[in-house]
Amino acid sequence: MFKIALIELKQNFRSAFDIQWRGLAGVAFMVMAMAAIQYDEQVAPELARLNDGFSHVATDFSKKLASFTL
Repeated sequence: MFKIALIELKQNFRSAFDIQWRGLAGVAFMVMAMAAIQYDEQVAPELARLNDGFSHVATDFSKKLASFTL
């Protein structure tokens, strides 16, 4: 009888922890989704602007270097 009660107690703890871990996984997913949305809206456009600036500088430098060597 004690063994059956112990097994039942273990199963109840496992189900409670399972529910808790599922809840934590859901919260973690929501946080990551919100961070991805904020990245797309705020960070990515600024990085694209910086990348375009570096691209223009590199293109101008390569044109000047090409005209210098000819």
